[in-house]
Amino acid sequence: MGGGNEIPKTNRILPVPNSTASYWRSKPHRLDEYRSTEHLPSQADITIIGTGIAGVSTAYHLLDIKTHNDTPPPSILLLEARQVCSGATGRNGGHIKKLPSTIVELIEGLGETAAGEVVKFIRENIYGVKRVIEKEKIEAEAELRRSFDVSLDEEDAREVKREYERELESGFPLTEDLQFVGEEFAERVRIDPSAITSLHGAKAGLSTPVLSLWPYKFVTQLLERVLSKGTANLQTNTAVTAIETHDDDGGYTVTTNRGQVKTPIIVFATNGYTAGLLPQYHNIITPTKATASHITVPANKPAPQYFSNTYNIRYSKNRVDYLNPRPDGSIVIGGGKWTYEKERELWYDVYDDSTLIEPARHYFDGLMQRHFRGWEDSGAETESVWTGIQGVTKDGMPHIGKVPGAKGQYILAGYNGGGNALAFLAARAVARMIREGISFEQTGVPKCMETTRARLDAGKA
Repeated sequence: MGGGNEIPKTNRILPVPNSTASYWRSKPHRLDEYRSTEHLPSQADITIIGTGIAGVSTAYHLLDIKTHNDTPPPSILLLEARQVCSGATGRNGGHIKKLPSTIVELIEGLGETAAGEVVKFIRENIYGVKRVIEKEKIEAEAELRRSFDVSLDEEDAREVKREYERELESGFPLTEDLQFVGEEFAERVRIDPSAITSLHGAKAGLSTPVLSLWPYKFVTQLLERVLSKGTANLQTNTAVTAIETHDDDGGYTVTTNRGQVKTPIIVFATNGYTAGLLPQYHNIITPTKATASHITVPANKPAPQYFSNTYNIRYSKNRVDYLNPRPDGSIVIGGGKWTYEKERELWYDVYDDSTLIEPARHYFDGLMQRHFRGWEDSGAETESVWTGIQGVTKDGMPHIGKVPGAKGQYILAGYNGGGNALAFLAARAVARMIREGISFEQTGVPKCMETTRARLDAGKA
């Protein structure tokens, strides 16, 4: 047996127990700590590590693909270190959107052609998730809405307008999805729903389509569909601690805290924890800690205005919160990064989501009253605050495809906080590469997202 990916003791980036309680996980599904079999199977055709949106979607696509030669579906083992969907997917903002305000950064970093491919791919993910929810009759409070990026700073508003007009003039792809709202209408309430933000002091708003949903409900119900096929095995509370290569057949032995599994194919849907299992991704996909909250209104208070839109609140170019209204009138808000950003030891290269980030603990208190018209006397309270671990890459793109130099290893990780908007179709791409044997170029995923030796080398430079 060869060396493989044995994990150095100094590199044990693994999910920690007792993670903070996320609102999305407040109603545990019956599969939350489920094990398909009492004991770990001794082998599997494909082993998927991670049961967030990336891992579960990969399993779904693997079993949904119909091959031409009627090959029987593969046996799939899903390994989860903690509970189902207890990582980033169960801790995020519940958005699937393309951020119009980041299009400029994409163009500057990738050029117009590649940036257009990224924006198009995100749009395809929005409707891809919508279609599978409808097809599989998943109840995840999914709503196709508009989402506003609202500028509260005058200079930022002017810059957003300039860039929007520049994109229109250049014919940048999918600008037909965007709508700019100037200061005259930006703060108004109960006028044309496509031209409101309701934020005090709004200088401009740029809106785009968004799919908001309850991510935990989406993933757990999609997982139900996977397990109903009969060839997938789920093992929760089963942490992978080492991966070794077989010298004789090139397959792998996956070691967990509950035993070993032999498998020829491994899919790493491990996001911020990737470097703990694939050391070559150390400093390539870095775990970073972020904060979100759930805001409610007391029962003895009249319900304030219900929002049909979601928001990114831009206090300035580099200070942004996100806000996702729920159907019951409560709000999920995330952000507050600038309260702790300079204290990098609190959040950068941190994979412990069992504690809060102290400077942000009370950041969300009173936020709705301060910023939204009609909420001043709402009595809105911070019902819960939690943290989650993102996977951040130096070039801002995820790593998708075959792990360079490793036969039978695939990765989809490093979403920079945007996994909801990318993972479902990234998973389909990886599934097609495995089942159909197609190349990355044939998957439809933007080339800039392919994990390559060149990107690994560049990230370490």
